[in-house]
Amino acid sequence: MQSEPPVPALMARRFQNVDDVVLVEPFRAGHINDSYRVEAGTPAGTRVFLLQRINTAIFTRPVELMENIQRSTAHIAARLRAARAPDADRKCLRVIPARTGDPAYRAPNGSWWRMYAFIENSRCRLAADSAALVEFAGAAFGEFLSLLSDLPPPRLHEVIPGFHDTRQRLAALETAVSRNVAGRAGAVADEIRFLRSRSRLAGALADLRQRGAVSERVAHNDAKISNVLVDAQTGEALCVVDLDTLMPGLVLSDFGDMVRSMTCMAAEDEPDASRVKLRLDFFESLARGFLRTTRDLLSPAERVHLVDGGQVITYEQAVRFLTDYLNGDTYYRTTRPDQNLDRTRTQIRLLEELLSHEQELRRIVECAH
Repeated sequence: MQSEPPVPALMARRFQNVDDVVLVEPFRAGHINDSYRVEAGTPAGTRVFLLQRINTAIFTRPVELMENIQRSTAHIAARLRAARAPDADRKCLRVIPARTGDPAYRAPNGSWWRMYAFIENSRCRLAADSAALVEFAGAAFGEFLSLLSDLPPPRLHEVIPGFHDTRQRLAALETAVSRNVAGRAGAVADEIRFLRSRSRLAGALADLRQRGAVSERVAHNDAKISNVLVDAQTGEALCVVDLDTLMPGLVLSDFGDMVRSMTCMAAEDEPDASRVKLRLDFFESLARGFLRTTRDLLSPAERVHLVDGGQVITYEQAVRFLTDYLNGDTYYRTTRPDQNLDRTRTQIRLLEELLSHEQELRRIVECAH
């Protein structure tokens, strides 16, 4: 029988230069991994770290995952230093190696742990509440992608194969509907019907890639508003975080996730879907910020199809939330009943908005500089 997971304080001591652990407290950081804020003595004095237990039920290749993160963050840090970027230490995650020299530590019970330097005086926002924040975040993700555009070979590991394979996601939904393990399919017939009726979106980005219209790049693959740390005083974007899905992908997918998470003031799990409204001014700010920092990165075809990315990823996320709801909430962390259903409905409503305003959105992208 597998032993109980080691306590976080014990795990913190398995990382380089961490001596006396002064404080360990749970830290809210995403839906998937367990996170802790750690204060510990080091040769340089008391320092603060972010300790995480990697959810290996989701991320089944922790060694490859951490190789991706270590290579990419080291590359970004080097580029920022070379450019003499102000406040460079707060603009990139810094991996704290384990005492073994590896980027993560495997505990005797098989659990995997990692540690980052904690970025002080920062916070994440769960929802976009101003056009200025959206522009900052769009620019931050654009800069992140641009900084990684010249990452030397080898190709990053594909830590979750098919992560943005929307056809595969739709097939998983159909399986969940047919199995109906949680007995919920009958109550969500309208949502199932809607997603089936928009199934053309499932292949849109894959078809562009297959035709050679867009190319594979290093992509974040989870580019939502909560994955950008902002300065607690100025509100300006500091650092892109949550790099577990960093792997080969499409710029269109990343922009699509930004559209999905930044162009509506309603929360992702808003129970009242009627409050989900597309903010055209937010979209314009997003496009302006993102295109400013990707001016030398994007191809003409990528720019033309940015709006398609927003539609597809919003659709895909609705499919994923509904699949998890039908499967009994086994993937995304939930804190209340029907939370995944509320998430599904917000995505569906936002997709309706994106489709009805498609021509306006395309004009905004064309005019953005």
